[in-house]
Amino acid sequence: APSDMLPQLTKRSRGRQVPTVPSVVEDAAGRSRSYICKVNGCGKCFQRGEHLKRHIRSIHTNEKPYKCNHPGCGKDFSRRDNLFQHTSIH
Repeated sequence: APSDMLPQLTKRSRGRQVPTVPSVVEDAAGRSRSYICKVNGCGKCFQRGEHLKRHIRSIHTNEKPYKCNHPGCGKDFSRRDNLFQHTSIH
C-alpha cells in the first residue's frame, strides 16, 4: 500500500518525528517499527526493543541507573552514553 494512504500520525521526540501506532507499518526508510510504548497511551513506536526500553526509562519512569563516580559530582543519567559524554568534563 502506498504510504500516502496511511495516516501520518507522529510525535516529536527531541527534534525527530517518531511514528505512533496508526503509522507503524514502516518508517520512511521502509523499516518495520514493531516495538510500541504502551505506557499511559504514549504509542511511540521503535524499530528495536532496546530503543523502547531506553525511551521508557528516560521519558516515563525517569530512572537514572548510571551514576558519575567523580568525587563531589554525583550526577545521574538514564543513558550510559550520556554518562560517558559527561565524564569528559572532569
